[in-house]
Formats: sequence, structure tokens, C-alpha cells
Amino acid sequence: MTAPPELAAARALRDEALAVVKGDLEIAKLELSPGRVKERAVGEAVEMLDSARAVADENKVVIGVTVAALFGWFLREPIQELAERVIDKVRSGD
Repeated sequence: MTAPPELAAARALRDEALAVVKGDLEIAKLELSPGRVKERAVGEAVEMLDSARAVADENKVVIGVTVAALFGWFLREPIQELAERVIDKVRSGD
């Protein structure tokens, strides 16, 4: 018994679709393998470092001011104490 042409065409389409899905699954397996994930992560990290380096080269003054402000913020208490001691010495005349 032979199948009608429509049924044979539908089966052929089904088989093609199954082959595409199986191929996509193989690609997904390869892309999610630990070696490939590590390779992509390293590549992204290198790209981010290159971008950061380029931004830093273009904005050296901004980065310098930001770093100085951070140091000032973290050292604000010792700086305030030093300023108070200097002011006390100036007021006392020593």
C-alpha cells in the first residue's frame, strides 16, 4: 500500500524539521560545553578590559579626580583631626 502524495510530502517535511532540530541541539550542546563557555567568558573579559583601557586613556583627568576624591573621603577623619590640630596651634600661637 502506498501513501498518498500529500502524506509523503508531510512526512518528508517532518523528517527535515527533525533533522534541523537535531542539528540545533548539537550546536547547543557544543556551545554549552565547559570549554566553550570558558572561551567565551575569557573573550568577553578581554574585550571589557580593552574597552576600560580605552576609556581610561581618554579620561585620565576624570579618573585622577575621582581617585583623589575617594582617598579624601576615606581619609576624611584623619584630615579633619590634622586640620583641627593646626587650627588649635594657630589660635594658641605656638
